[in-house]
Amino acid sequence: YSPPTVITCTLKSWFREVGFAVAYGALLLKTWRISVVFRVKSAAPVRITDQDLMKYLLGIVLIFAAHVAVRTIVDPPRVVTSRARGELKTVQCPSDWWDHSAAIGELLLLVWGIRLCWVVRKAPSEFNESKFITWAIYNETLLSVFLNIAMIFLQDPADPDVQYVLLFAHSQLTATMMLGLLFGSKVSGSRENNSISRY
Repeated sequence: YSPPTVITCTLKSWFREVGFAVAYGALLLKTWRISVVFRVKSAAPVRITDQDLMKYLLGIVLIFAAHVAVRTIVDPPRVVTSRARGELKTVQCPSDWWDHSAAIGELLLLVWGIRLCWVVRKAPSEFNESKFITWAIYNETLLSVFLNIAMIFLQDPADPDVQYVLLFAHSQLTATMMLGLLFGSKVSGSRENNSISRY
């Protein structure tokens, strides 16, 4: 793989945080809407439109983007050369307190998501989508906690290949699993509905 530069280290932070905010912000807001509608006991229906959700999602994305923008201006990511396995020199984008604070922000958002998932666990939903959103949120939470703890302990003495494999596995196991759960449930639900409508 190509050695990192200041630009790639900066882009890594931007893509990670804004991508997380868009993907999981959308899932959490959809779950929040289900929880609000499901919890209301009054006769008057609660209307939360897609435009309302988009405004809230924009707010979540702007908060994460502001965090990365401040980081980029105040303390831009840097590239360091470190030694691993004796004399092996490696060039890396090191984690710093900005990365840890972003991870804490992500974790707080995911904890709110877990609470929402608990509230909507019995809510009826077309294609049973809340169940798959719940699995995606649990998956991201558990793997992110594991990765962040592992990276704290593996930062200095670790082989860069081990860090690379951990980051790759985290990306694939969270993003691919989320997309597979959400779109797979829709595809299988559509097939079931089509087979039922034929009879």
